[in-house]
Amino acid sequence: MKNKLSPAIFLDRDGTINHDKNYLSDEKQLKLYKNIEKPLRKFKQLGFKIVIVTNQSGIARKYFTVTKLKQINSKLIEMLKDLGVTVDGMYYCPHGPDDDCDCRKPKTGMALKAAKDLNIDLKKSYMIGDSVRDYMFGYNFGGKGILVLTGHGKKQFEKAKNERQKPLAVVRNLLKTVEVIENDYKKN
Repeated sequence: MKNKLSPAIFLDRDGTINHDKNYLSDEKQLKLYKNIEKPLRKFKQLGFKIVIVTNQSGIARKYFTVTKLKQINSKLIEMLKDLGVTVDGMYYCPHGPDDDCDCRKPKTGMALKAAKDLNIDLKKSYMIGDSVRDYMFGYNFGGKGILVLTGHGKKQFEKAKNERQKPLAVVRNLLKTVEVIENDYKKN
């Protein structure tokens, strides 16, 4: 019997879940946005898996190691768990912007791996992040993308105005994405 596919909420890490520290390189720098657990819990209640996808070119630039990144990611997952949120998957791209990889957002490598690992229906999934490449990642994997104005979002909003593909929505913070996704998901 084939496993049933589930929709997912893909989330950027820095600037979406936690404050962006420009190459966050130590778990002591992790600071979650206020009330971050509220939208994440709601997504779980709606039946979505929670998957964090993050470009981490600081590894390619030698600002920190894969080992350090894994410590940071583990701490983030632990912090969210302490708030009652279980993360279903976490994926990262260690490459730089000029590397020709398939995993750096907006390319779809991380989404394809998550879909395979976690039985995700990408067409019914959403990507939320603070950059054009984040919301484009959602469209590129066959889902939809939302731009949040936290992190680099305000600067990226100006850039998004010139893009042919617009986000499903531009919202102030992650909490504001819940209503957008809930309404859009009901239509499909």
